[in-house]
Amino acid sequence: MSLLVLENLKKHFGTQEVLKGASLAIDSGSKVGIVGRNGGGKTTLFRMITGEEHPDWGEVRLRKKARLGFVAQRPVFEAGLSVREHVDQGLAEAKQLLARVEAVGVKMGAADGVELERLMREHDLLTARVEELGGWETERTVATVLSGIGLARSLWEREARTLSGGEQNRVAMARALVGGHDLLLLDEPTNHLDLEGIEWLERYLKEHRGAVLIISHDRRLLENSVERILELEFGRLESYPGNYSRFLAIKQERYQDARRRYEQQRDFVRKEEGFIKKHMGSQRTAEAKGRLKKLRHIERLERPHHDVRRPAIRPPEAARGGEKVLETEGLIGGYGERVLFEEVELRIGRGQRIGIVGPNGAGKSTLLRILAGRQEPLAGRVQRGHAALCGFHDQDTTRLREDGTVRTELLRRHPSLTDRELRGHLARFLFRGEDIEKEVPALSGGERARLCLAILVLEKTSWLALDEPTNHLDLASRTALEEMLSEYQGALLAISHDREFLDGLCNHVIEVGQGVVREHRGNYSSWRQAREEELVAAGQERARLAAEEKKAARAAAAQAPPRKRGGGGRIRNRYKFEKLEARIIALEEELEGLNASLATAEVYTDSAKLRDVQYRIAEVERELEVANEEWANWE
Repeated sequence: MSLLVLENLKKHFGTQEVLKGASLAIDSGSKVGIVGRNGGGKTTLFRMITGEEHPDWGEVRLRKKARLGFVAQRPVFEAGLSVREHVDQGLAEAKQLLARVEAVGVKMGAADGVELERLMREHDLLTARVEELGGWETERTVATVLSGIGLARSLWEREARTLSGGEQNRVAMARALVGGHDLLLLDEPTNHLDLEGIEWLERYLKEHRGAVLIISHDRRLLENSVERILELEFGRLESYPGNYSRFLAIKQERYQDARRRYEQQRDFVRKEEGFIKKHMGSQRTAEAKGRLKKLRHIERLERPHHDVRRPAIRPPEAARGGEKVLETEGLIGGYGERVLFEEVELRIGRGQRIGIVGPNGAGKSTLLRILAGRQEPLAGRVQRGHAALCGFHDQDTTRLREDGTVRTELLRRHPSLTDRELRGHLARFLFRGEDIEKEVPALSGGERARLCLAILVLEKTSWLALDEPTNHLDLASRTALEEMLSEYQGALLAISHDREFLDGLCNHVIEVGQGVVREHRGNYSSWRQAREEELVAAGQERARLAAEEKKAARAAAAQAPPRKRGGGGRIRNRYKFEKLEARIIALEEELEGLNASLATAEVYTDSAKLRDVQYRIAEVERELEVANEEWANWE
């Protein structure tokens, strides 16, 4: 029996038919991604599954007793409840089961016969369910998830409702992730995560035992974490096996096949109609009537649609400036007394493509705003090149006035446009007809982003500074933006959490974190590999130093006179002591081998193997610490 079944769902909002008979079935453990245009009904579909909305027609069936997890669009937090306590509430069922397991275990000690067999069966069922919920180490689960999504440890004891909107969203997602639900619904889960958090989420979803349904525009997430893609297009759901790249290939194949069959039928119908028209009323009238009768019974195929609606963004003409765009000297950035980074020395040349990466709160936006001249540094200076004109895109779209419309906002920045020019330009960004009179407060996040880009590309700049330019854009709009930026001749600096965007456009990476700014030559994947190698090398060096310290401590202890017990002067069981020494040597050899494996391509290129090795290193180090302590205190 399927975990979730949607059958022929239909939904109208006024005259707009959002769903026109959407159907799907999801089995236990499935990892499914949903794609489609902004405003196409994906979130509406989720709200029907959670029961927040009801279809006009059709049925939503969730398997009986199945646990459904989701993140509310506006999470609510109890007064006085800390972040850790709020997330811990997601483990309520697991904790109840643990208490029941303990109670049943106590009863088993005093039972026998039939009652004991019954309690044993109950115990087995309870422990299996606890295992499903990941409830054996509840404290560790909470800490792992909070760390994984990038929420600073300093915030864990803060009252949850006092956090920022993005932080609250991450806390709400953490609570959903720890719950061990049978079906987990995630609507754009990467929106508030940094790159580390996104990659952690990918690994988490792969290992999650329950089913997951994800709405996402993150192509790399859809590539790495799902086994099936559902496309919501023109109110209907179409299913494609495989990940995102497989979805693109199959969609193209299906379109070409449907187009071939449509054209074959169209040509056949035209030929038959020509015959009927020519021979009706002639000696072959009977044959013509027979063909007409058959033609009327043919089920006509619809012209297959291949939705190519996406912004036709033309790259802005890059103003000709000097070869040097800007250079910094002793740059220090932050707010008030808070310093985010210092002593930054950068030189950016014409045509460079730079991605800015780092954890949330590290200072990426601060650095970009200083370089773009939108914020003053705390110290140091930015020397700009000859005729270096910056086009700036703010992720918060704050340049838009809330009392404006699409038309007035474009005219406010470019008043010389004629009505025909204005309409033609906005049409390239999918604002057509009455859409150009939409008021700014009524625009969706994607529409606001497209309007800001429409304004930006009309500016004559020598370089672009973009803060999360793909935020709120659907997949088609992201592709159009990337195509435009690939043709732009000026320099480009972009903050982004979209790894596909960073890999496709950037040939340099600037990393902001821990108070420093570092440069790397290469794209995101190249930087990521270099960073992994650095972490592995640092871990090996720490392990080497720790091993040397332990060996030195043992050597010093061996030279000291043996301890005596009870004045008898007799050394305890020599056999056990030698066995302990052999165990210490074996653990040290295993640790050395594990650390060496971190440098092999087989391990550091496979995130799952790398994680397993790192976990085992931690376990061996703990065992070695206990064994060394026992050895040092041997009497």
